[in-house]
Amino acid sequence: MAQAVLDKEARRQQLLDAAIKAFARKGYLETSIDDIISEADVARGTFYLYFPGKKEIFLAIIDRYFELVSDLVHRFMAEEWPAQLDRARFREHVLTWLQFFAQHRNLAKVIYREATSIDPQFEDRWNRLSETVKNFLTERMHLLQQAGHVRRTLDPQAWALFMEGIFHAAICNYILSSERPDLGWLADQWVDFVLWGISENK
Repeated sequence: MAQAVLDKEARRQQLLDAAIKAFARKGYLETSIDDIISEADVARGTFYLYFPGKKEIFLAIIDRYFELVSDLVHRFMAEEWPAQLDRARFREHVLTWLQFFAQHRNLAKVIYREATSIDPQFEDRWNRLSETVKNFLTERMHLLQQAGHVRRTLDPQAWALFMEGIFHAAICNYILSSERPDLGWLADQWVDFVLWGISENK
């Protein structure tokens, strides 16, 4: 019985992976169920055992994205953070995010290029997740300022906003547009740029 459940979940994931590849390659509107089942190498009837149609599998992809990103966000938030600027720790976190999107490149293409126009609730969910991250970054900036490690003239809310902008540009304009993005180089440039801008002692 347990094996049957495992097989069912594996088949569903196979269809999701195939749909992600098809949507990333052709876009939502141009992708058909035939494209998805061809990518997955399954019969049409198998597809309908798991999803009523194209939109439903697309919404399942969005759910999977939010699950993965939320897990990573909450993992970082649960960590005990040092009360000083730590370049190595900052770089590790930046690189982890970059590696996540490089690993899930097709998924990121689907989300960043298609999701808002297909799912009316996507923007609300995205904004709620974004707000969680910005609140976390704002709180961390307050603590670093209180400890004297970060310029007090810097508005923590502005810092969170700028970080979000850098993140979005790095994903869309570098990782998704480069065949072989140099994530280590990008992480180093990102960290050095940000730390130079916020450090109290330059």
